[in-house]
Amino acid sequence: MKYIIILAALFGIIFLSDILKKRRLKRMVAKEWSEKKSFSLDEPVDSVNTYWKNHGGQQHGVDDITWRDLSLDEVFKKLNYTQTSVGSEYLYHQLHNIQLTDQDRDEPFYQLMQENEPLRTRLLFDLKLLGKRNHTNSSSFFHKEYQNIKHVWLYFVCGILPVVSIGVIFFSMKYGLLSLIVSLCLNIVIYYKNRRHLDISLYEISYLAGIIRTGKRMNNITDDSFRPYRKSIGKLVEPIQKMLFLERVVSLGKGTGDLEGLFEYIRIIFLLDFISYFFIIRMLQNHKEEYEALWKAIGKIDSCIAVAFYRRANSDYCTPEFIHTEEVLFEDMYHPLIEDPVKNASQLTKLSLITGSNASGKSTFMKAVAINAILAQTINTVLASSWSMKPGYVLSSMAIQDNVIDGDSYFKAEIKSLKRIMNTVESGVPCLAFIDEILRGTNTVERIAASASIMEWLSKHQGMTMIASHDIELTTMVEGFENYHFRETVQEDSVYFDYKIHRGPSTTKNAIKLLEQMKYPTVVTGLAYRLASDFEVRGEWKVPSTYIAQTRM
Repeated sequence: MKYIIILAALFGIIFLSDILKKRRLKRMVAKEWSEKKSFSLDEPVDSVNTYWKNHGGQQHGVDDITWRDLSLDEVFKKLNYTQTSVGSEYLYHQLHNIQLTDQDRDEPFYQLMQENEPLRTRLLFDLKLLGKRNHTNSSSFFHKEYQNIKHVWLYFVCGILPVVSIGVIFFSMKYGLLSLIVSLCLNIVIYYKNRRHLDISLYEISYLAGIIRTGKRMNNITDDSFRPYRKSIGKLVEPIQKMLFLERVVSLGKGTGDLEGLFEYIRIIFLLDFISYFFIIRMLQNHKEEYEALWKAIGKIDSCIAVAFYRRANSDYCTPEFIHTEEVLFEDMYHPLIEDPVKNASQLTKLSLITGSNASGKSTFMKAVAINAILAQTINTVLASSWSMKPGYVLSSMAIQDNVIDGDSYFKAEIKSLKRIMNTVESGVPCLAFIDEILRGTNTVERIAASASIMEWLSKHQGMTMIASHDIELTTMVEGFENYHFRETVQEDSVYFDYKIHRGPSTTKNAIKLLEQMKYPTVVTGLAYRLASDFEVRGEWKVPSTYIAQTRM
C-alpha cells in the first residue's frame, strides 16, 4: 500500500508539473504578443544557415555579398521570433530565396496566424516544447548519407550475452557468474571504445525525434482552419513515429532523476545505443522524403508565426503589389534597422542616379529600398504604406572590403563585385541592382570615365539599376538615368539633413563650408574656395605659386 501511495504521489507531481509548465508557456506567449516583444533565444549564424547552405544557394538567391552589404543578419534577428531551430533555419533560407511569382508567398497562413489567436497560441505552445538547440543539423538528413553501423549482428550477440549468462547461472553458478562478468566487461569496453562515433549523431537524432514528436502533437489540433495542415502532417508522421521509441531508449539515463544512473548502466551493458541507432538510421533512410516534408511543414508554420509577429510589432507595413513595368513605387518606406526612421516616398524608374554629400542619406535610402525589395519577395511584407515593384533578384555592390587572403585590393574587389552584377544582368534574368559610390577605389578621371561606360552598358540591358555617386559629372553624361538627390542645409553652427529623396541632381556644394564650420585654418578654406572656382572656369587643378611661396615662409 505504501508503494502505491508513493507511486501515485510521483505521478501526481509529474502531472502537476506538466500543468504548471503549460500555464507558464501560455503566459509567456500572451505577454510576447501583448507587449510586442520577443523572448526567443538568439542563435549563432553558423547554426541557422545550414539549410540554406546545403539546400539553398540557388544561382539567383540573395548572395553573400548582398547579404553582407545590407546587414541582413541583423534584419534576420529582428524577424526571428521563431521558437525552434527548424523555424530559424527555414526563415533564414526563406529570406535568401526570392520568389519571382505569386506562388508560395504564404499570405493566407500569415493572415490566419494574425487573426486566429487560439490556434496560434496552441501552435506556439507545441513549438516552444520543441525549442531551440544549436547545431542540431536537423536538415542534414535530407542529403547526407549517415553511415550506419556495420556488422550490427555482433552488437546484438554481445548485447544478449549478459541475459544468456544470467540463464547459465541457474545451471552452473561458477560458469554463469564467470560468463556474466566477462560479457559485462566486454560490453563496457565495446561501448566506451566506439561511443565517440555516435555521440554527435545521437545528439542530432534526439532533436530529430523532437521534431517528429511535435508533428504528433500538431496532428491532434482540432481547429477547423488547421485541418488541411493537420492531415498532411499526420500522413508524414505515421511512417516514422516508431523512431520515437528508439530515441527514448538511447535517452535513458540522460535525465536528472534518481534512477537515471541505473538506466544508463542498462544502456551500456546491453549496447542499446548501437542497436537503436542502427534501426533509427535505417528508418530515416527508408522514409527520408517523409521526414524532409515534415521538417519543412514545421519550419514553415514556425516562420509564418514569426512573420505575423513581426507585422504586429511593426504596424506600419503593407503587402506588396507586383507589376510588369520596371519601376519601384512606394509611400512612407523606411529602413527596418533604424530607430525613428525618416520615411520616404518615390517612384524609381528603370535607371536611377542619386547624388548628394556624405551623411545625407543616400546609402541608407538605397539599402532600405533593397531590403524591402527582398522582404516583399520572400515574406510578402514591406515596411511602407504602399509598395509596387516588378519582381527581380536583388544584387548590391556597397560595402566593399579588401580581400587580404585572395590578395585583392579594394579596387579589384570592387570591380569583381560589379562584374558579377553585369554577368547576372547579361544572363537575362530580371534583377534589381544597387551600387553605392561606383568605382570610388580609383582616381577621379578614370572613375568617371569607367562609371559612365558601365552606366551606358546597363542602360542597354533589362533590369533596374540604382546608383549613388558623389560625381556630379555623371548626372549629364549618360542618357536614360533619372536623377535624384539628397540635400543638406549648412546653418550657423550645424548641418541639417532632411534625409528625404528629391528629384533632380544635387546642386549643393557645402563641403568647404563644413570645413569652415569645423574651424579649419582660413588659409586652407580660402585656398579650397579659390581652387574650386578656378577649376569651374579653366577645367584644371593648379595651386597658385603665390600660395606655395606663402606657406614656405
